[in-house]
Amino acid sequence: MIPKTTINERIEFEVQPSKTYALEDGRIIDGRAAVAQAIFCILQTERFEWPIYSWDYGTEFNDLYGKDPDWVRLEIERRITEALTQDDRISEVTDFAFTQQKKKLSVTFYVITVFGEMEVTHDII
Repeated sequence: MIPKTTINERIEFEVQPSKTYALEDGRIIDGRAAVAQAIFCILQTERFEWPIYSWDYGTEFNDLYGKDPDWVRLEIERRITEALTQDDRISEVTDFAFTQQKKKLSVTFYVITVFGEMEVTHDII
C-alpha cells in the first residue's frame, strides 16, 4: 500500500548576493561591479579548456580563426549571448557591432542585467 501524502508548503527561493573578490585589489564587490567582472572573466575564459570550470562557463573563440568573416560574426554573436546568459543576473545581450582592423576583430554589445544596462567591448582576434 502506498501512503497518501499532501504537501501544502510553499517553497520560496532566496536570491543569493553576487558578492565576489575584485580582481584589482582583493576587496569584496557586489552589484554592477561584480557583474561587470563576471562578464570580463567569462569572455576571457576559453570554454572546455580548463577543468576547474563547468562546461557552461566561458566562450568558444579558438576554433573561429581562419573561417569566413561573415559566418564568424554570426557565430560570435550567438556564442557570446549563450555564454553570458548562463549567469542569472544577465537577462539579454543585444546590439552587436563589429569593427575590423587588419587581423583584429572587435565586438561591442549591450548587456541587460538586473543592475541595469552595460556596454561591453571585447577584442576577439
